[in-house]
Amino acid sequence: MVEASCVNVEALLEEFDVRGRGVYLPPKEGRGYVYVPLKGGADVSGAMRAPTRVFVKVGGAPGLMVFPPGSEVVRLSGLGGEAGLEEALGFVLGDFLEAVHGVKAIREGDRVVVEYSGPVVGTGFPRFVAVLGSLPVSVGGSVLASVLSAPVELVEEESSPGRIRAVYRVHAVG
Repeated sequence: MVEASCVNVEALLEEFDVRGRGVYLPPKEGRGYVYVPLKGGADVSGAMRAPTRVFVKVGGAPGLMVFPPGSEVVRLSGLGGEAGLEEALGFVLGDFLEAVHGVKAIREGDRVVVEYSGPVVGTGFPRFVAVLGSLPVSVGGSVLASVLSAPVELVEEESSPGRIRAVYRVHAVG
């Protein structure tokens, strides 16, 4: 079911020939979004103020606001804001979604390094993966943006048999 929700996002990213990474935004009115700049880098503070519609202009530059699968997963999981990073990721991805067997997370300044062990879901949508990360990593981005109440950008993703390592950048708000 979660993988199927990637279809529309993939089609939208393909239609606009998106190449850059998206920025996971903290929930607004209960739903998290990903801002995807169509040209250049992301104006994160502008994206935080942008309306929640598909096509937006942020700082005069065109972009998309997409509704990632992780947004609804986080909402349905009932994740509370008081959870720590590793606890929140483990609860949503391991216990609720059963998408991974384990999660380890470490925050180092403006970076969060997460290792997902035993991923059991994936997606065959290459543009989705290039822009939002693999399915567990994308859901992880939504979880982090929600728990940290800050924009989160996937910087790096490495996969090897039985594990995925992701590095996210947490953007300052304000």
